[in-house]
Amino acid sequence: MSAPPHSPSLASALLSQLESIATRFPPPCVARLHVPADAPDDASGPKDAKFCAIELEDGAFGLSYILLGDTLDALTHAHSTGAVLPLAGADPLLLARRFAGGSLVERAVALAAINALTDSVWRRVGYAPPAARNSLGDVQLDAADHLGMIGFFPPLVRQVQALGARISVLELDEAMVRRQQERFPGVHITLDRAALAGCNKVVGTSTMLLNDTLDAMLAAAPRAQAFAVIGPSAGLWPDALFARGVTLLGGTRVADGAAFADAMARGASWSAAATKFAISRDQWPGWQMLLR
Repeated sequence: MSAPPHSPSLASALLSQLESIATRFPPPCVARLHVPADAPDDASGPKDAKFCAIELEDGAFGLSYILLGDTLDALTHAHSTGAVLPLAGADPLLLARRFAGGSLVERAVALAAINALTDSVWRRVGYAPPAARNSLGDVQLDAADHLGMIGFFPPLVRQVQALGARISVLELDEAMVRRQQERFPGVHITLDRAALAGCNKVVGTSTMLLNDTLDAMLAAAPRAQAFAVIGPSAGLWPDALFARGVTLLGGTRVADGAAFADAMARGASWSAAATKFAISRDQWPGWQMLLR
């Protein structure tokens, strides 16, 4: 699996689609950027997942992963002082455009804006993506499968092992590899993307969108019959991903905005305020048809 030859970059394809949709559905302004507060147990050790969120004035939300590089520190420093409501009144489409060529921090905010813009239009047209049936983006496994994991999903490893399926985990951070090898000594965890070559099914985190590795990962998994991109950052229009070879998109939508904002402000879990969805390439009508 890989992007078609001479296809535009993922960022270009996503932004072109957003611009087209915005001509029909002018986006509301940003209400605020939510950055997670430190929880009381944050001193206990490094965290594997944290997310920021952009809230629009119509109640739409978009999430983005913020532990790449110094993204979390930069966002916290930039938005914990000064304005009471950071980014309030900003044009989310302008923020989204920084997904192409922006810094890591700008790309994190841009992806949150892209996801919020998507959620906004879905709400306006009454589209509710199908609820996820499992934690693997609806990828179905049995004992004969060899699953490739791009990014580590600790809660899912034991589920996969219980089925008797093989697992190869690809990580991009050496410190993360060492940490997870200590926690799961029996799991093959590596920095070498060649480990995906023998996998017939692949599940990757939406971090691939932020670090621009999706095309490389698709190319590294030529035998993959299913390739799912999942995670809270995967709340975007799936068309550009499906065109490149992704078969499933599993994202997160905020269902209770007030509860979500309160949890973020306290550094608490916000999972009860959100729902998970899974969109299959085979069942997706295409954005033009959806908006017709």
